[in-house]
Amino acid sequence: MPSPGLVARISRARRSLERLRKIARHSFEEYMGDEDLQALAERHLHVLLEAILDLAAFIAARRGLARGPTYRDIVEAVIEAGVVPKEFSDLARAIPGMRNILVHGYAEIRHDIIYETLKNELDALTRILDALAEEAQRLDP
Repeated sequence: MPSPGLVARISRARRSLERLRKIARHSFEEYMGDEDLQALAERHLHVLLEAILDLAAFIAARRGLARGPTYRDIVEAVIEAGVVPKEFSDLARAIPGMRNILVHGYAEIRHDIIYETLKNELDALTRILDALAEEAQRLDP
């Protein structure tokens, strides 16, 4: 049975994915003209990416995979271990940078890029989350 903390992280990520899917239904013009919608997208994308990275770190620690302490090292380790499907490895490698921009580069966020991510990458991010969640639940005592 997965721990409550693991279940909560996965559940929160899935709720954020659903919110991002709703935001993605808006036209580009609506999205770019609504700062509140942009703020929601930023927050929910941040939550989703943070959960993905938390799951990857959990898996890397449990399986003794990480070669270094950074998110990039952790993501590379779970890719090489085959946890993340190969077709999503490039996107997975981009997740630490996307997360860092949302957290540290908040003054310079490009909402056209966020919108494109919502329109084009949510299915792939879902598949990455699903793969990591399945492995993390398998490893959780």
